[in-house]
Amino acid sequence: MELVFPILALISSLVALAVASFFAIKYVEDLMERTRLSEVAAGFVILAIMTCMPELTVATFAVQQGHPGISIGDILGSHVFNIGMVIGILAIFGSLKNCGTTTLIELVDLLFLASLIPLLLIVLRIASPLVGVALIGVFFFSLYRMSKKRSPASEDVTGKVVQKNQRNITTLVVIILAAMVVIVTSRFVVSSASEIVVILGLSNEIIGAKIVAIGTSIPELAFGLMAMKRGRVHLALGDAVGANLTTITLVLGLVLIFSPFVIDAALFAQVLAFVLITNIILWRYLTKGGVSQIGGIILVLVYVLFQAVL
Repeated sequence: MELVFPILALISSLVALAVASFFAIKYVEDLMERTRLSEVAAGFVILAIMTCMPELTVATFAVQQGHPGISIGDILGSHVFNIGMVIGILAIFGSLKNCGTTTLIELVDLLFLASLIPLLLIVLRIASPLVGVALIGVFFFSLYRMSKKRSPASEDVTGKVVQKNQRNITTLVVIILAAMVVIVTSRFVVSSASEIVVILGLSNEIIGAKIVAIGTSIPELAFGLMAMKRGRVHLALGDAVGANLTTITLVLGLVLIFSPFVIDAALFAQVLAFVLITNIILWRYLTKGGVSQIGGIILVLVYVLFQAVL
């Protein structure tokens, strides 16, 4: 009976977190039009950073409350979800058969490099703050590289900016309000998840990877489906892959710098193995030109296996 209220609080917080993040993503789309970034680059530079706001705020409160394991599980679990479920589902719909581009492959290369760095914690036992600094360095390098990928300006961009000043103010207000809701709900996600951990005696990393990660990754799934409907799959891929790159570099890097790294090394290695497996599968298909429907089914099955064995 004592589990009822924490579980209800966790579910309601995750729902509110997903809704607030979705509105932030929806309204930030207007800002993308003025940057002239390519779809993949825009997905990473703008949308991915926005969609990672739940993971970042969850990390902040998890570290503050002394439960960094929840954040680490969330970071790695959402990584597997974004590739296994988000990209897997888009591929099953047949939208990613011809999606391979140089920019996207470069982004996946950077993601794979970033995913290898946490192995240092297990293999070489290097002090976690140093690994955190290395991860943040990869993030800023990736941000610099992707910000250079621009598309030609459309003829009416200037006119749109002049004619929609009022709408731009409204957009910014909505984004700020949505961000505030994300921060508040993230605090409840961490506190309720912490209660469940204490009551059931479960690992912080398991709660983060199997439960919290799904809630914090719903924005990527929602936006991916919306972008697919609009025929902008590269934007969806830039968001999903870019979100993974942001969480495993910037967010994980900050957690490792500001919080003692005390987790179950065996469990960490197990989750990280699925991160690397999904990265390799995605990279293999993209270098062949795109992710087939069979590839999408494989990615989804990998995520199902992840949930089953963790």
